[in-house]
Amino acid sequence: MTIQFKDESFRGDFTYANSPSNIPRFPFPFPEDAYMYSTNIEPHHAARAGSPFENAFDVDEHYVAEMKDRALVLADDPGRCQALPHMETAGWDFLELVMVSKARDYPDLFKLTMDGDRWHWINKPLQIDDTFTFGDSSTLPCHPMEYIGRQVQGDHAILD
Repeated sequence: MTIQFKDESFRGDFTYANSPSNIPRFPFPFPEDAYMYSTNIEPHHAARAGSPFENAFDVDEHYVAEMKDRALVLADDPGRCQALPHMETAGWDFLELVMVSKARDYPDLFKLTMDGDRWHWINKPLQIDDTFTFGDSSTLPCHPMEYIGRQVQGDHAILD
């Protein structure tokens, strides 16, 4: 694998830290001492190689640790992920976007094989190897948005 994932924790001993090579990838320069959260909605265009904007979805050295922590959070508080029934199609759209993008952008880490509506997804860093029927939620362990949301860094919302 091209990315060296760190063995770190966000709890207890809190061993999270950026490596020197990861610090220049930080996407937000903070010229002021104050920062207000905002929603940045704009088309994504690939940017400078090595930046967090190079690919549709960034995968960095913290990926595995963040996904492990996300699983702990959702086990403790399942309400953190809400996918209403009328949003199921949008959940499948999000799953497709993430899987196609990651398989294209990180072929050494992710693989997607599509044979009609029979899909085979391999996520090497998380040791996931699943076959499912696209569009049939009963073939996944949870709602499609939650399933793929457990495999992508950052927080995501699909709004109707």
